[in-house]
Amino acid sequence: MNGLHRGAVIPTRDRHGLLADCINSVIDQVDRVVVIDNQSVPPIDPEPWHGKVGVLHVPLDPPNISRLWNLGLEVVASASPTDEWDVAILNSDVVVPPGWVETLSSAMRSTTAVLAYPDQCGGRQQVLHTAAEPVDLRQRITGYAFMLRGEHGQRFDEDLAWWYGDDSADWAAREQGGALLVPGIPVEHRCPNVSTVERPELAEQAGRDRQTFITKWGKAPH
Repeated sequence: MNGLHRGAVIPTRDRHGLLADCINSVIDQVDRVVVIDNQSVPPIDPEPWHGKVGVLHVPLDPPNISRLWNLGLEVVASASPTDEWDVAILNSDVVVPPGWVETLSSAMRSTTAVLAYPDQCGGRQQVLHTAAEPVDLRQRITGYAFMLRGEHGQRFDEDLAWWYGDDSADWAAREQGGALLVPGIPVEHRCPNVSTVERPELAEQAGRDRQTFITKWGKAPH
């Protein structure tokens, strides 16, 4: 790692095995992992990672993913000993490849971008998005794995409680320096949308979030 402080924020609930794989894939790429434990049973135990993983227990039901992300961002920001830092935002069912954090960071910081995310569709070119408008679905933000330029101070809109908080952050980033699509570093996303399917109240919230996004931005992201 270079001199930048780097943290990872991982919200989770009752995904102990998946979470362990996620942490193990990123632990050697960052200085600190912050797990936001949203009422897991049993609670997440950070001990296997020998002090490099911190757990913030947040009893919030139903969950507000934007709030959980924001809590994690505050922890990473308060712990950074440098004026510049990166924050990887990961779902707990994601496994990142070796070098993912460094590659994403270097690409982002070689541009004006304040947010970066991996190309999951085999593209070969970086794309810097600077307009708050829908893009090809193959270039849409991967809300399960992306990075923020920490010192920029971006936070998530907590009115978007389950879906579209990532899209809103993406569109805001485009207007504040850019959101960068980075090829060559796809992640493994193991269980997409399982929580939304299993919990009807989250599916209902996703519908409300879509309307909230449209009200805020004047159009849907897709």
